[in-house]
Amino acid sequence: MQNYVIILGLLVALASSALGVQDPWLPWLGSDNCEEDDEDGTCLYDSTNEEDAVSKIKDFEKEAVEKAVGVLKALGVNPDEEYNPSQQRGGRLFGGGMLMQAAIDQALAVLRIFGYNTGAQINTIPVQPAVSQVQQAALAALAKVTAHKAVIILPTAAQDTNLPNYEPCRGGEGLCTSAQECKNIGGVQGKSIGKCGNCVGCSVCCQFVIGCQGITDKMITHFQSPGYPRTDRSNEACSLTLNVRDEVCQVRLDFIDFEMAAPVAGSCSGVDNFEIINTAQPGGVFGPGQSKMCGLNKGQHVYMPVKPGNILIMRATTSGVRNIPLARLDGTNRGLSGDTAFRWNARVTQIPCEAPGARGGRSVADRKAARRIPSHYRKLLAPDGCRQYFQESRGRLQSYNFDGKSEVLLNQNYAICVKRPARSCGMTLKALGFSLPASVGCLPGNVPAETVDDVCAICCTSSAEDGPGVNYLGVGGYSDGASVMTPIGQNYAVNQDRYFFCGAKLGVTNLMVTRTKGPLLLRVRTAGNYWEQVSCPDGGCLGFLINYDVDTGTC
Repeated sequence: MQNYVIILGLLVALASSALGVQDPWLPWLGSDNCEEDDEDGTCLYDSTNEEDAVSKIKDFEKEAVEKAVGVLKALGVNPDEEYNPSQQRGGRLFGGGMLMQAAIDQALAVLRIFGYNTGAQINTIPVQPAVSQVQQAALAALAKVTAHKAVIILPTAAQDTNLPNYEPCRGGEGLCTSAQECKNIGGVQGKSIGKCGNCVGCSVCCQFVIGCQGITDKMITHFQSPGYPRTDRSNEACSLTLNVRDEVCQVRLDFIDFEMAAPVAGSCSGVDNFEIINTAQPGGVFGPGQSKMCGLNKGQHVYMPVKPGNILIMRATTSGVRNIPLARLDGTNRGLSGDTAFRWNARVTQIPCEAPGARGGRSVADRKAARRIPSHYRKLLAPDGCRQYFQESRGRLQSYNFDGKSEVLLNQNYAICVKRPARSCGMTLKALGFSLPASVGCLPGNVPAETVDDVCAICCTSSAEDGPGVNYLGVGGYSDGASVMTPIGQNYAVNQDRYFFCGAKLGVTNLMVTRTKGPLLLRVRTAGNYWEQVSCPDGGCLGFLINYDVDTGTC
């Protein structure tokens, strides 16, 4: 009998504490934690602790009510009779002593705490029936299954989630999407290249490949020649139409593979070619009227400005008649596809300048709530006006279709940009190959101007009547690498202060040091009319291949 009283006394104390002020000796109920504050001085709030506390209070209530009802039944209380907690009872058990009456009072006090205070039959009080071990095991297994129920995302919370078919994966080789989406649907070949789960409903990293006459608006797409990686010699026109998304401002083409016939007389029009039709550049992608590529361009890339909602068309016109540069007829073709066979594999990446959903927002709050731009796209974004953008501090620059034998293209006028790191002051350029049209007296490339009949003429910007026209690699020169002693120590000699470079060399020694506090860029210009061979260095006008190294620190 004493045990009943002690147990019920503890139940009353615990129930009172659970429904009242949270005591420090009830740590499982959770407490206000002000040891760490937010920046605005308010206490950190953990909603998880609150949910745990509510769940434990309910479990405690059920257990307390069960024990109280069990005590009343054990002491002989009639389960069908109503008992008021304030009522004193006699009878066979009730008259047995004060301890019995105290136990009953304590049990009724517990029931009163949980709302059974107006008189009630014990049988009407909800009590969880006893559960066997087998039933408990079954319930536990069921709980594990039902725990994996669908997650409902509210519209406000959805703004913070990553979108499928939008998040790049594998370094931009594919998009994070579902296994169902990564299937061959509507002419789009989906290929799983790994696992990915950083967006809603996603499970695989999918590489989307589109062949001839395809249409897409996907953020990352691969456009391949028929049968790639096998080569082809068929006579056909193969195109990809890209519908530019609303938040996109640039498109980057990466030529993972590109083998076509070399240009003839500086033009790709008479050979197999890859043409880019950009509605945002009606005058030409690479220069006035110049939007075609041919020759060897593996590893090259192109940036293009685009307008939301417009289209970008990539069209290959092929016949497989002319030889691929450097390809030998005996089959030892140095890794190239073959003598006249062509192939290409271009990765097309749409680069957003706005977060998806920002353009459609009606208020500042809507725009702030827009989804973030993935870091891969942010890193790819190039400065305005750059047709090529190199982000490494050391690398290699080369003109399109440069192979050491094929001629450079006509009508080019574009900028090559290099990312400027902190505390940089210029670049060091070393030409491994350099050959651009120049006036006859300037073909060695070591002078910025020449004097003919006492008339001074700039070598690289002559008129079409007096020379090959405007052809140059433009970059702010400073030194040819020679050093001199100065009051503060050894430094470069200022002996190559020029901007236009043409002829057979990049300056005097094929090495050039630049000094600038502005953007790091080079401009490529070639004439609109084909030059005579007399205006080319020995071997022809082949373009350039240059190693660059960004100079940082004190210089």
